[in-house]
Amino acid sequence: MSHDSPLVTENVAEGPDPFLTVAEVVARLRVSKSTVYNLIGSGRLPAHRMGRGKIRPRGYRVPESQVEQYLQNSRTSELIEGLAS
Repeated sequence: MSHDSPLVTENVAEGPDPFLTVAEVVARLRVSKSTVYNLIGSGRLPAHRMGRGKIRPRGYRVPESQVEQYLQNSRTSELIEGLAS
């Protein structure tokens, strides 16, 4: 049986929107780990929970584009607050 199209496999981390670990987000935002978890918990930083284990969950992965968007929104908020005062 022959296939006309080749099998394409793509690593999620190397796709168009790579995922960052919480530690990588901490380094990028220059905040504490608890701040990142609070941002994720409040929904201000969308993330995907990896793994299903209750004893040892694999943690969160945050799309890099969401981190960049959060940074952009934070900078915009700071500029607006600066202009208002």
